[in-house]
Amino acid sequence: MDQAQRYKELAARTEGKTLDSSYHAAFYLLSCEQGIFEVAKKHVNAMGIGFDGLKRAMRGFDETSLQVVEIAHNLFKWTGKCKVTPFDISRMGYPYMEQVCNAIWIASGEVKVQIWDAENGKLELILDSTPYQRTQRLHSRMEQMYTEMLGLSEDMGMGIGEQNGETGGEMFGEPDEDMEMER
Repeated sequence: MDQAQRYKELAARTEGKTLDSSYHAAFYLLSCEQGIFEVAKKHVNAMGIGFDGLKRAMRGFDETSLQVVEIAHNLFKWTGKCKVTPFDISRMGYPYMEQVCNAIWIASGEVKVQIWDAENGKLELILDSTPYQRTQRLHSRMEQMYTEMLGLSEDMGMGIGEQNGETGGEMFGEPDEDMEMER
């Protein structure tokens, strides 16, 4: 059974419930490995994902698998601190680090999980980054508009801060004397 099949089975256990990006991120991670999936599928139903029971059932698994489940739980719940740090993620190695990063994109709503029937009759899991690409294009346009605005203000002989009749920057708060001593 490949990840696409495992993912689809986990989603089916919710009995048609409308799934948000948190579910998709969690299912993506819980389906990344057969061993995790076998335990996880017993804890997914129409009510949600029973992470407390899942974590108890994961005792005896290797550290990386436990970290993957911990991250899935954090992306699903949105609350509480994740025990897995960015440093821990950086040490996971391939394919786990990539799976975790993909799940973060999925949870943010910037990447969508799609399951397609391939020509060979097998399911294929595809990550659609169209929402992220739209965000990139919007950011590029905004950046370009800002650059053009700066160019116009310079053409008019105004620097930044002079546009509203001001002549300089504004300081907020008092200078930190300790900071000045460190420089």
